[in-house]
Amino acid sequence: MSEKKLEIGVIGLGKFGLCMATTLVSLGHTVIGIDMSDARVQLAEESLTSVYKADATNISVLRSLRVQDMEWAVVSVGSSVEQSLSITLNIQELNGPKIWVKASNEEHRKILHRLRVHRTVLPEMEAAVMAAHQLANPGMLDLIPKYGDIVIQELAVNEWHGKTLVELNLMYAHSVIVMGIRKKGERTFTFIPPPRDALRAGDTLVVAGMADAIHNLRS
Repeated sequence: MSEKKLEIGVIGLGKFGLCMATTLVSLGHTVIGIDMSDARVQLAEESLTSVYKADATNISVLRSLRVQDMEWAVVSVGSSVEQSLSITLNIQELNGPKIWVKASNEEHRKILHRLRVHRTVLPEMEAAVMAAHQLANPGMLDLIPKYGDIVIQELAVNEWHGKTLVELNLMYAHSVIVMGIRKKGERTFTFIPPPRDALRAGDTLVVAGMADAIHNLRS
């Protein structure tokens, strides 16, 4: 079954907004960009489906651009909390799409939470948390804080040499899932490795689990 392609409005085409918009286009979605800056509109025209220089704090403007008919709206207007909240309220007033909002600070995010937007993003804070975890846990690939700090990490096989995943029983013994393996000397990972193949020193596993559980593993 083919993935549904969405029509998404991105309001605010600074670094975060433009990067998100162009990534969505690369994934095959239709993206309509809105910004008040001539320079940002001109830059975005090269990669987005449609771009408009418009004031999104004006509800009539949003209505004329059919924002209410889109599946999603991303509000990313920089450091102006007042503008961000005004645009968010306008979209809600139109009974429009689900809303993602880039928050400027923790107070902004709390207000957005009370407005019941679908998702708030604090890019600098989230990047800092990720960097701290990666510094403290070399080999960590990703962190999923929403579900209680689930970590995805690479582990080099040492003490587990000669054992199979069945013998290690990591799921039940440590609540850790093995997602993939890269054999020693190979460049690509195998997704969901065969559970009865013996591991060798120098192999690399990709595992997922709670941060504490993975930190306590000895491979």
